[in-house]
Amino acid sequence: MNDTNEKEIKLINGQIIGIFLFIITLLVSILISYNEKLQRENKRAFFSNKEALDISFINRLVVVLIGIYFVYDAYARKNNAPQNDPDSNLEILSSWFALIASIIVLYIVIRNYNNPNFDVTEIEEPTL
Repeated sequence: MNDTNEKEIKLINGQIIGIFLFIITLLVSILISYNEKLQRENKRAFFSNKEALDISFINRLVVVLIGIYFVYDAYARKNNAPQNDPDSNLEILSSWFALIASIIVLYIVIRNYNNPNFDVTEIEEPTL
């Protein structure tokens, strides 16, 4: 097995782990949204508002870390790709856009962390 092939296998393994973690963050987002639904229906919720905010903060932080990894992955794939591959540039651009969006959502959570009127489900967009 050559060195380039081993690097690509490591990148694919990293992508699998990143995608798996992203799926977990999606499930957490769904759980937080369902928790808010229970609260609005005056039913017993899984989490208090503060707990939901804490969970959302950690969830958003994990999404940012995943985004950082995928930016790194896109650059690494470009270095291993054939020269002048336009798809690698698009992959890098989309990775940056996803990272920027996740940073903005994390910023909103941090900025409103101590705001008692802040509704965490308003920014709990599962795909970000």
